[in-house]
Parts: sequence; C-alpha cells; structure tokens
Amino acid sequence: MIAKKELNQLLRNNFKLVAFDIDGTLITSDHIVTPRTLRAIKKAKDLGIKVTIATGRHYPSVIRLARKIQINAPLICCDGAFIRDIYSNESIYYLLPREIAVDILRMTQSYENFSVQIFIKKGKIYSGQSYRGSYFIKSLRAPVKRSLKGYLNFLRDFVFIPVQNTGNIEGAIAALNESPVKIVVYGNERPEDLQDFIDRILARYGDKITVTSSIKNSIDILNGGISKAKGLSILAEKLGIRPDEIITIGDNFNDLEMLKYAGLGVAMGNAPEQVKNKADYVTDTNNHEGVAKFLEKLISVKIKQECVQYDRQNHIAVKREQNGISLDV
Repeated sequence: MIAKKELNQLLRNNFKLVAFDIDGTLITSDHIVTPRTLRAIKKAKDLGIKVTIATGRHYPSVIRLARKIQINAPLICCDGAFIRDIYSNESIYYLLPREIAVDILRMTQSYENFSVQIFIKKGKIYSGQSYRGSYFIKSLRAPVKRSLKGYLNFLRDFVFIPVQNTGNIEGAIAALNESPVKIVVYGNERPEDLQDFIDRILARYGDKITVTSSIKNSIDILNGGISKAKGLSILAEKLGIRPDEIITIGDNFNDLEMLKYAGLGVAMGNAPEQVKNKADYVTDTNNHEGVAKFLEKLISVKIKQECVQYDRQNHIAVKREQNGISLDV
C-alpha cells in the first residue's frame, strides 16, 4: 500500500487515462454521482486526462452515466467483453461461444432456484417470468432508502432496458440464437450450491471461460481471458497509452485485474479487504465521495506541476531578456 507521501510523488507521473467502476465506486448507494465528483472529473479532463468507465454492467445500463460524466474515451462494459465509442458507436465484442453458454445454462438446472441473465448485444434474456417485477421487488427490499432521483436513476439503468422474459432455462436457451456477451448466474440461499456450480464449470471448461463476481451470491461468466484489464489493454493500445499512464478505481472482485494492470490501482474504502490488499492506494468510500477526494489529490499535484513549469519557463525568458537574447525567431 502506498503511503500519502509516496502517493504525492507517484501522482507526478504523466497519467493520461482514469477508468472508473460504477457500482460501489462512481455512484453512491443512492445511485447518484455527486456534484463534487462531477466537478472533479471535469477538472481532470480540463487538465488533458481522458476518463472512461469500466463496468460489469451492460451497455444499456451504462450509457446514461457515460453521458452524464461526459467520458472522452471509449466505454468498457460487460467486464471487458464489450468496448464501445459512445460517439461513433464503433464496437468490439468478445463473445462466449454459444455451445459453451448453452451447456453452462443447462448445468444451472441441477440447482434449485438459480436464476440467469444472459447479456446479448442488444439487451438481455432473463430466465424468469418478469425481469422488471424482480427488480421492483429488489428495489423495495434494498437496505438503503433511495431518494426520488436515485430511484429514478435505478429504474432507468436497470428496469427500463431491453429484456426478453423466457420463464425458465430451456426458454432462455431457445431464445439464445447468438453467442452471448456474458452470463450472470444468481445463486440460491445456499452459498455452497453456487460454489459447487463454479467448481463444476471450471473443471469442465478451464481457461475457455472466465468466472468473476461483482455482486454477492452471483457470478459473471465470460469468454476465456476476458476481464476489465483486457478491455483496458485493448483501449490503451488504441489510444497509444501505456499501462503505467493509467489509473483505475474500483471496489470489487471483478476490478482486481484492472487494479493490478494499471500504473496506479485505487480501491474504494467500501471494497472487501481482499481487494484493498491488492490495490496501490485506498481512498474513501463511495458514500463519502472517495472518487472525488482521490481526483482532487491528482488535480492538485498536476496544477502544482504546471505552475512550476510555467515559473521555470518564465524565469528562463526573463534571464534571456536580461542577457539581450531575443526570443523572436
């Protein structure tokens, strides 16, 4: 873990890109980006730093936020399996082969009360009867009371998006006529069932699949080798940016790879201890504007650097003028 003094030294590096996770990171538990966070992001961009989002969410659940913070680099969603420039709509997909997806879906039927969401290019397939109904119930049971604004944001991002209800796993398989972007499996009240399922699919497919998690008692299943770090590496190459010129900020297990990949990996104060231990630096929680507080440190260092550089150039100009050396060419 980087000490405060070492952090200030590290922040003098020429960072060119900051990538944020969303849930538990960029937004509060009330599903809001605070005004302080918005100001900090804008100031970072004004200093020439590119900003983007790297999330496990699907594109329809991200685009509102991406536009709100006015990202100026392509968006990484679905845990790195889907990259899109929101202005040109240029897209890159890394899909899970359909035959593997179908077999994994059928394996979920061995467990009672597992539910599944399948992310496809233009929306989701849900194995239950009512995707929207399940999310309305989930929102009512949420431990955090949401403001009206926060509740509306939740509805826009998760409820009112393209979803096909199929009633059961076989119905979901019948609706799946393409290779999916990823599969999300929600476990039952017995955590050991989900762990047994993970062990079985990894034993069968090994490195042909990636298994990660961003929500308790659920897993994300992607094509092998895919992660937020992989998505960032593709984006970095496209932008001509090195890994040591990137800052990543996240809070969960699906952020681990990108925290290790970047020149500076920042964990949120609300992250699990295993995630904090792998990060270079830990900022405050998402409910106490941890993203804004970290960006303000970065901005302060950058502004001081610019002032020093300006003073140095001005000093050289004055010396030249005193020595009778013309600055005109």
